[in-house]
Amino acid sequence: MAYCCEVERKKLINRINRISGQVASVQKKVSNTKYNLDEDPYEIVRQLTAIKGAINGMTTSYIEHFAKGHLVDKIKKGDHAEAEAQIDNLLEIIKVFGK
Repeated sequence: MAYCCEVERKKLINRINRISGQVASVQKKVSNTKYNLDEDPYEIVRQLTAIKGAINGMTTSYIEHFAKGHLVDKIKKGDHAEAEAQIDNLLEIIKVFGK
């Protein structure tokens, strides 16, 4: 499982770096006094929507990785109580994520 986690870690880092770049782009535009926010008011909204989509995609991907990898592994090993506790925690996180 360690290799799988390292692959997932690299994917998460790459996604975070892309999101950071998107956020930096929005910050640069908003901070630039020469940029006219009224010229294309929807540009910032489009970029923020893309950032939100990227974060949601990253969250979904991580939840899927955790559920398919770690929880299934615990169930296969017979550690049902721990798996059930983690499933409860995961469901709470999903509830918050869905708001």
